[in-house]
Amino acid sequence: MKILLVSMGTRGDIEPFLAQAEFLKNAGHEITCQFPEQFRKMTEALGYSFLGFDKGFLEMLESQSGKAVMGGGSSFKQLKGYLNLIMNSLKIQKLIIQQQKEALEEINPDKVLFHAKALYHYLGAMANPRKFMLLSPIPCLIHQVKEFPHIGLAKWKPFSEKWNLKSYRFVNGVRHRVMKRLLKPYYGDFPKIEINSNTLNQFESNQLRTLYTISPSLFPFPDYWPKTAKITGYFFRNQIKTYQINPGLNQWIEKNPKAVLLTFGSMTNPNPKKYSELLINLLIKHRIPTIVNLSWGGLEKINIDSDLIFYVNQIPYDWVLPKMYGMIHHGGSGTTHHAAINGCVQLIIPHIVDQYFCNRVILKRGLGPQGPSIHNITSYNFEKALLEFWNQKEFKTQANAVANRMISEALIEKNIKEITQE
Repeated sequence: MKILLVSMGTRGDIEPFLAQAEFLKNAGHEITCQFPEQFRKMTEALGYSFLGFDKGFLEMLESQSGKAVMGGGSSFKQLKGYLNLIMNSLKIQKLIIQQQKEALEEINPDKVLFHAKALYHYLGAMANPRKFMLLSPIPCLIHQVKEFPHIGLAKWKPFSEKWNLKSYRFVNGVRHRVMKRLLKPYYGDFPKIEINSNTLNQFESNQLRTLYTISPSLFPFPDYWPKTAKITGYFFRNQIKTYQINPGLNQWIEKNPKAVLLTFGSMTNPNPKKYSELLINLLIKHRIPTIVNLSWGGLEKINIDSDLIFYVNQIPYDWVLPKMYGMIHHGGSGTTHHAAINGCVQLIIPHIVDQYFCNRVILKRGLGPQGPSIHNITSYNFEKALLEFWNQKEFKTQANAVANRMISEALIEKNIKEITQE
């Protein structure tokens, strides 16, 4: 089969699709990936055909507005950043939707796996539900969850069950109005389907084939969801095969058998020096050996010399996390799952949207304390959470128990069958 994988966003949005590409290609299928242009080199190096989205989407997230939204600052700056992102996103979405249409016509795939931001494929899915499948690494987006509000409201504490359910109708109602505006020029491509807010809502809720690549140990399947929604477990691709091991890091880990990994992944912020100093100074104060992953620039080296800190620019989680006691991170779905399957205690410092949800899930499952948001982190509240993270023995016991369950959750053959069935 020819299978088109379509995703947009940061590294956390791309990795779940690369994991699918890996085992689908191994099963003999012809894979084409359509991701932001910034991921071309990485994707082609893995042996997949590549079509690039305009660079503007990721550049928008790395702008000052994007950094203000993701990395703290005053409420006014965050609100201004959100408004700027919305306006810029609407402009870029028009181009990106056209690129989705062109890719679909060029490749003419047998199956399409698409991200929730890939709007054109919702129309394709309404016209041909068996050909298109939504792949999401986070829940609480389309299908209602009594326990949690819509993911767009995850920054706030969960409401009552009644208001949690109402939040989906409200947020998705707004989302559908935006979708209609952006997709209206393309209604003629699918003349047999009726497109309005009601039909979009009914299709998403009951007919859209949806794979949630999340662990049922972290988020059990709600028994009131439709049969079209599946929770598959989280799939990991092999990142070690291209990694050159640093002998110095190996030696450091041998000297520090109880160590942690600190990373903000692909999250950026307006003041990486400020947050790096806050976190690293407290880690040194409490004698916690830490590998600091500088990654995309959300963290940076600070001017202090300590044998307890080892800096890296990029590091594969599947190599380093089995060697770690725990992980301090931003709370992306992929990072949270990597830490969980390796039995790591977790301390999440959420930046945006779904990361607040992951923060609450980790607390609820007993895998770590609830961490402070990057938007209101202080030495006091981080130190309090850090000491709980480092000293609470029950967290490690529960982390190991969850890791053992997760090993047998994600069944590749079953997932391939779900994707390729007619």
